[in-house]
Amino acid sequence: MVNFDLKHVGVFRRKDKEHQYENTKNQETDNNMMDEDEYDASEFEDDENDMPLKVKNRRPREDNFTQQRLAAYNPVVTPRTILPLYLLIAAVFVIVGGCTLSISSKVDEIIIYYQNCTTEAPSDGTWSDMSSDHYSYSFKNNNTASVVPQWRYINDETDTSEERGTCQIRFDVPYNIPQPVYLSYLIEKFSPNHRRYVLSFSEAQLRGDAASYNTVHDNTGINCKPLVRDENGKIYYPCGLIANSMFNDTFPMELINVNDNSNNYPLTNEKINWHSDRRRYKKTKYNPDEITPPPYWIKQFPDGYNETNVPDIQEWEEFQNWMRPAAFDKFSKLIRRNGNDTLNAGLYEIDIGLHWPVAPYNGKKAIYLTHGSNIGGKNPFLGIIYLIGGCICAAMAVTILGFWTFFGRKVGDPSTLSWNRE
Repeated sequence: MVNFDLKHVGVFRRKDKEHQYENTKNQETDNNMMDEDEYDASEFEDDENDMPLKVKNRRPREDNFTQQRLAAYNPVVTPRTILPLYLLIAAVFVIVGGCTLSISSKVDEIIIYYQNCTTEAPSDGTWSDMSSDHYSYSFKNNNTASVVPQWRYINDETDTSEERGTCQIRFDVPYNIPQPVYLSYLIEKFSPNHRRYVLSFSEAQLRGDAASYNTVHDNTGINCKPLVRDENGKIYYPCGLIANSMFNDTFPMELINVNDNSNNYPLTNEKINWHSDRRRYKKTKYNPDEITPPPYWIKQFPDGYNETNVPDIQEWEEFQNWMRPAAFDKFSKLIRRNGNDTLNAGLYEIDIGLHWPVAPYNGKKAIYLTHGSNIGGKNPFLGIIYLIGGCICAAMAVTILGFWTFFGRKVGDPSTLSWNRE
């Protein structure tokens, strides 16, 4: 038998306990380090050393913006600070309004209504003066025109439509009008702001796509209802109410100088719309046998479309102008211009082909001749609004000054606090 020394056994047991204690302590230390670094399984990479990557700290940076400690400005509103502000605004508004009114008053314009030409103008070849309610002259150097506009009507016996023939109008220009000169048509009592009317067109057709019936009819929101296709199944191009009702009275490419025909004033239908429209409107990809003109275009396309007469809406600026509906029932749209030549004083004639009826809704139509300015056409409304705003600010300043003078009190006086009153 082998004899064991009890002393040596006790030493072995003590060392074993110390070894277990050290292992436990090392394991706790490793766990604490893991918690501090916030490692997880997704932060390890499969490299040969199997070492974890350090996680980027997501805590916001320490500054006033991220910690929402920005300084705030809380002004104390007093009459001493408000009075100068009101007076400054009043001065700015009055100056801007006065300048705007001054510029607007220097714009010349001629407005001549011709909707009653077929019934009131002579049709026997003679000229007659127009009544005073059919024209309006506004010249900065001559408020009253010396020559009353005249008109006459030339009937077209071959045309059986409601609106037909030519209306010839003569008007006087008392002095030279500087370029650019703009000739627009003016329409009254025609309301293009109805929701169904405004949404009745096809954006796909305007972009040049050969849109199918389902595209132009079933599109949500903007679609061509109720004018989508005819009884033969052909799609209207362009479809919708806006295109169908396009203004189609014809305007000439020159103003005839009555006293000197060799000195006629040229006009053009180019650059009469926004330049950005050329990016919206594209030439169509439809085949002519797939489409048909809208119902109100039959007079212009009596035999429908063919290979040569399908309209190119990318180059048709008059159409592009009409496809931008106005907000009110009185509006004007540019149809001719001259940006290079001065309109010399004299007697001029313009011949207008009548195709667009206004009698069914008691509307009006006119020619609108004017020239450009820094603020556009003649319109005193903006200047008047600025003047009214300036006067209101000045009145407020005077009112505050009066109350401050007669009923004012010391700012920040503690004796007026509620808990200091008896």
